[in-house]
Amino acid sequence: MLVGVLLVFVVLPGVAWAAPGCVVTYTANSWPGGFTAGLTLKNTGDRVDGWTLRFDFAAGQTLTHGWSARWSQTGTRVQAVNEPYNRVLAPGATVTLGFNGNLVAGNPAPAQFTLNGTVCGGTPSPSPSPSPSPSPSPSPSPSPAPSRADNPYLGSRGYLNPEYVANVEAAATATGGDVGTAMRKVAFQPTALWLDSVAAIGSIRGGMGLRQHLERARVQALSQGNNDPVVVTLVLNDLPGKDCASWWPTAEFELTADGLAAYRNQFLGPVAAILADPRYAALRIVTLVEPETVGSMLSWPQEPPCVAARTSGVYVAGLKQAVTTLGAIPNVYVYLDAGRSSVAGWTEVSAPLVETLAEIVEGTPGVHGFVTNVANYVPVDEVFLPDTNKLVSGVPLLWSRWVDWNPHIDEDDYTRFLRTALIAAGLPSDIGMLIDTSRNGWGGSARPAAVSVSTDVTTYVDQSRLDRRINRYNWCNQLNAGIGERPAAAPRAGVDAFIWARPPGESDGASDGVNRWCDPTYTPPSGNYRPSGATPGGPAYGTFWPSYFGTLVRNAYPPL
Repeated sequence: MLVGVLLVFVVLPGVAWAAPGCVVTYTANSWPGGFTAGLTLKNTGDRVDGWTLRFDFAAGQTLTHGWSARWSQTGTRVQAVNEPYNRVLAPGATVTLGFNGNLVAGNPAPAQFTLNGTVCGGTPSPSPSPSPSPSPSPSPSPSPAPSRADNPYLGSRGYLNPEYVANVEAAATATGGDVGTAMRKVAFQPTALWLDSVAAIGSIRGGMGLRQHLERARVQALSQGNNDPVVVTLVLNDLPGKDCASWWPTAEFELTADGLAAYRNQFLGPVAAILADPRYAALRIVTLVEPETVGSMLSWPQEPPCVAARTSGVYVAGLKQAVTTLGAIPNVYVYLDAGRSSVAGWTEVSAPLVETLAEIVEGTPGVHGFVTNVANYVPVDEVFLPDTNKLVSGVPLLWSRWVDWNPHIDEDDYTRFLRTALIAAGLPSDIGMLIDTSRNGWGGSARPAAVSVSTDVTTYVDQSRLDRRINRYNWCNQLNAGIGERPAAAPRAGVDAFIWARPPGESDGASDGVNRWCDPTYTPPSGNYRPSGATPGGPAYGTFWPSYFGTLVRNAYPPL
């Protein structure tokens, strides 16, 4: 259900005193038991330094969570007080805010709004009152959004996160020399924004929030001086019980029905409300939906949290909600996470993965495609190991310790297989794939220059593989990794883009022993997993790490 109301303050000519005024546009999208509302407040009077917006619910609705203001409710009265960053409203300025709520019966729009006690659409009139001038015409509607692109990255320019660019420039200045020059080239490459908590909606990594980044993307589009749209890539990663295989749980919602409702009301709904704002209709917004969910659930069948994820149905229900909600926004492109070859490539994992992904998409507006290798290290092409069935002294590469019976050794092979299987399962033939290449370059002195000549199959593979990790499962701050292929649209058939989902230089997690995957000193039990391969000195998750960034730049392949 969509409800809209536009309240306009009428300007009275010839009045000498300063008068506040406002225009409020209100919209609400409802579902059984709840709704998301968005408001745009425009100051049509004099400068406002500190503001309070008030209105009343008329059908027993209750406020649950809001953003871009400090929200509260007493009885039927709802109040939104400015945040420090949007305290001042210049004449003609607008501020966009919103909230989630619960429903009892209907969901009528509020009948009246007040700004600092003055009714929007009215003001005390001096006596005698001159005849009012005609009401101003409503603000022109935004230009129609461009039609949906088959490939959102084609013909567009990626958003440059100014906060990440500043980190790169600072590292380049501190490093200097040829490496510093190479570092500066990274500043011109688009990277994704990670929305991995409710707090991240308002402040990503302690900096700008989602709406502020979208505003900057609009500015970038205007400054380009051409008609190329800007594409903003977002990673959504806050599903209840997310990453069930993790040794260090980070989920803020429980893997329950209540947790799923909280995910919808506190995270998914607010994100969708911002993305649906008409101000951003000209942007192409790509959402990478919930990395490390389905892949982990299916590839760790004995882990109790993954058993719970698989049997509870919460993962699948949450992903269906995300696909449905985001896919309904015309300029939002949904790419569902499909793991990576080193976790989901085994036949016993890839077969149920295809079935599960097809189940998630069924009955929804559909996904635009799928994304692999998010924040990971698997090369696009293992150029010296093109065929895992190749025989070395009569033994197939599949039997080697590294390949370990996984027929898909790199992301190119895995994504081609996955795309073909998903189309065979009934998905549209034009679905596209994305591959994260931010840290899968594996250059430097350890990169093999030719295929091995060993007659031992394990030695042959170890000397030939580009991926230099100790273990194919390892994922945290890997030693001697390098930046991979630059972001590029349509780099090969069926692949919509190479992207940088993980901004190079951001830490996967602290090497303080809490998360064993990130602890370089962790010694696993005999016969269990091999060492983590993590780089020492890792700071907290999401922190820009200049020394590791330097390693990624030095080992970049192709070179920067």
